[in-house]
This record gives sequence, structure tokens and C-alpha cells, in this order.
Amino acid sequence: MVKITWIKEFGKRVYLTFKLWRMVLISIVFLSIVLGTNLLFFLPSAMRWALALVYVLLAEIMVFSVVRLITGSAGQIISSVFYNRKHKPEKRYFPEMKQIAKKMGMEYDKPILITENPSIKSPFTNVFTRNITFPASWIRKFHRTENDAIIGHELAHVKYGLKFIGELLLVTFVTWGFALLLATITWSLGIYVIAELAFMMLILSYILRRNELRADWEGPACNATTPEALISVFEYLKAECKRDDGSETHPPLEARIKRLMRLLDSDRRHQDN
Repeated sequence: MVKITWIKEFGKRVYLTFKLWRMVLISIVFLSIVLGTNLLFFLPSAMRWALALVYVLLAEIMVFSVVRLITGSAGQIISSVFYNRKHKPEKRYFPEMKQIAKKMGMEYDKPILITENPSIKSPFTNVFTRNITFPASWIRKFHRTENDAIIGHELAHVKYGLKFIGELLLVTFVTWGFALLLATITWSLGIYVIAELAFMMLILSYILRRNELRADWEGPACNATTPEALISVFEYLKAECKRDDGSETHPPLEARIKRLMRLLDSDRRHQDN
């Protein structure tokens, strides 16, 4: 069997920071409108061809990044399904969990699924089943108060699960609206499809990153967990990672830490008063 590890290495080397990724998407949407509607008819043909070549290059970068994101997520899901067939996750009840959920204004009585699956690198929540999964390594390496803070973060995803699904549906409808508008003024089906994908990824990234920030804030804001504990977790993860640029789905850890520090400073001011 031929090894394809070079594909993973290529994916690691061809890396876009989120800011650069966002600029690529914005440029694609702008050029789609400009080129698709022939607004630059007054420019020399050589310049129009140059813009078209830049547009093709940006579109290829976007497609590669989207494929990398989808294949990475799909690979994790598929490996988890096969792994869980042989190794059932341990169901564990945390005594603090009900209390944390109650302070957050919700009810939650499900056990947390603890897995040894090496492909699961961090906790996650299934918003459809409301199941929370933890890698066993996180239970071992973090203190109980830090794990409580992580539980609070994941419970926030459960709490706002329906709202998050509604936001994803809104992204779909807004993207369709933009695509229909562009379809009435553009002459190229290819440009129409590329612009629709870029516009969708722009909005989707905003929704996903905001969802993480909301989950960070919810537990400490309700006094269900302490901001210090979640800050401690993020600082540990930041020290482990080589780059802290964030991703299409998660803001940078440094930005998340600073946001929680503002909440911590606010709590201290209230105590002083």
C-alpha cells in the first residue's frame, strides 16, 4: 500500500493564517462581482487577463483550504466511528456537572464520554445528541477545577445548541440570497459557484468563531466556573502549539485569554467596590 503521508506534510507547509484566509475570501467575492459583471471593461485586456489569473489562483487556494478542512473533519469522524466500535467510550458522571449546569440556567444529566481515541485531540459537543466527549488525556493532565471550566464551556455549546443550528440555517439562507443576486448579474456559472462558496465560508467562519467565544464567556459569566481555570487551560494549550493564529472555527488562544482577563478584571473591580 502506497503511503500518502506527503499529502499531510504538504498540507502543513501550505498554511494560511486566518487573517490571510479571510483576505483571500473577501478578494474572491470582490473579484467575482467585478469580473462576473464586466465592470472593468474600460481596462486594457492585458490587465483584465492579469486579474483573471489572480482570481483563478485565489480560487485554487480557497478550494484547497476547504478540501483540507472537510477531509480533516471527515477523517476524524470516520476514525472515531471505527474506533468506538471496538473501544466503547467510558461513561463518567462528574458530581460538579449538575451544579455547573444549574448555575448556567439549564438541566443536564448525561454522563461525559471519556475516550482514548488518539484522533480526538480536544473535547467536543454533539449539538444534536447533546453528548459531550472528552479525551482521556485531558482528564489526566488538567486539574479538577480546570476540567470543570472545560465542562462549563461544553455545556454552553449544549445550552445554545438550537440557537447555533438556527445560525447555521441563517448562513445557508443568506448565502442563497447572495448567490441568487449574483446569478442575475453575472455571466459565468463558474464565477457564480466560486463566489457562493467564498461568501458562505466568510459568514460560517464568523459564526463558528463567535460560538466558541460565547461558550468561553458563559460559564464564568454565570459564576458556574472560574475564568482563572479556563485561562490556565488556554495558556497550557498555547504553550503546546507552534502557532496561535486561530483557525476557520476557533479564535486565537491569546485573544480568548485576553477576553477572559477582562471578565476577571471586572469581577475584581466589583469585589473592591
